[in-house]
Parts: sequence; structure tokens; C-alpha cells
Amino acid sequence: MEFLSVALGGAIFVLGVIAGIGPQNLNTMTHAIRRNHEYAVATTCFLADAVLILLGGIGLALSGAKWFLLLINVVGVLFLSYYLWLKIRSLNKPHEVKFSNTILDKKTAIFRALALTWLNPLVFVDTIIVIGGASTHYSGALHVAFMIGALLGDFVWLFGLTLISRTYAEKLNRPGVWLIIDISTIILVAYVLIKMISFFFA
Repeated sequence: MEFLSVALGGAIFVLGVIAGIGPQNLNTMTHAIRRNHEYAVATTCFLADAVLILLGGIGLALSGAKWFLLLINVVGVLFLSYYLWLKIRSLNKPHEVKFSNTILDKKTAIFRALALTWLNPLVFVDTIIVIGGASTHYSGALHVAFMIGALLGDFVWLFGLTLISRTYAEKLNRPGVWLIIDISTIILVAYVLIKMISFFFA
């Protein structure tokens, strides 16, 4: 039961970290709205994220240096605090996103998805520092549970985003929709931030 609880917590944690419209998610939505190799793009993003999540989770767990793990977690808390502040501040701005009309061939779409994942420093912060750092608070089977949950959360987000964007393309660029998305993101990020801070007192 504890295994499932930690796995679910890992999934929710990851959703809080990756939810929001950054370069990777915007590109994923664009391909889904245009119906332009959208599932190939979602799969590419998931596999690219999975590599980084596993590198962070396994690498940090094996490092064993307590001062380094503490530093990673402090950086994660600072980053999430800053990101939360940016999202709250953005509530006063117009809630619209412009999607590109460019149609790409499959190979180009995949390489672009990889570039927007692996060449984006914020993705490394999200996956290796924040998610990887959180995973170090578990050991043994529970560490595995958290990592499984993290991968599941990433999968659900990317393919859910693709399916919703593909299905409701015409309704997605309404300001009210984006306001709801931003508020939901703020709630999730706040949850993740509180969770990370609580690790220091565990």
C-alpha cells in the first residue's frame, strides 16, 4: 500500500513540476492542434524526459554525498519559489498563446522535440534537480515507486496534453481557458513547493 501511495505521490509531484506552458509543452500542443505527427512528438518528449528523470533519480541516489543532496534540494526549492512567483505575477497579463501554423515532416518534428527538451536548461532543473532531488528522500523499493510514479506522471501529462489539444483545438486559445490553466498550475506548483520544503523537516 505504501508503494502505491509513494508512486501516486511521485506522479502528482511531477505533474506539479512540468505542468505549465513552456517551450516543450507549447510545441507538443502546437503539433496536436495541427495534427502534425503529434503522437510521435509526445513519445519523443516522454522518452527524452524519462532519460533525464532516471539520470537524476538514480545518479543522485548513488552519489551518497549528503551536502550535495542538500544543495540540490535547496536549489530545487529556490527554483520552484521563483517559478511560482512568475506564475502568480502572470495572472495580470493577457492569457493568450499564439500557435505556429508550420507543418513539419516527421523527422524534423522529432528532432525539434528533442532539441526543445535537451537544449532547454529549465528541463534539466525540473527533471534532474527538482524531481531527482525529491526522489532521494526515499530508499529501496519506495525510491523505485517514486521513480515509477514520476515517469507515469510525465506520460499522463504529455499524452493527455496531446489528446486534449487535438480534440479541443478550436477552443484552446480563449483567455478564460488559459486563466484556468495558469491557476491550476499555480496550485500544483504550490503543492510541490510545500512538499519539497516538508522534506527538510521529515
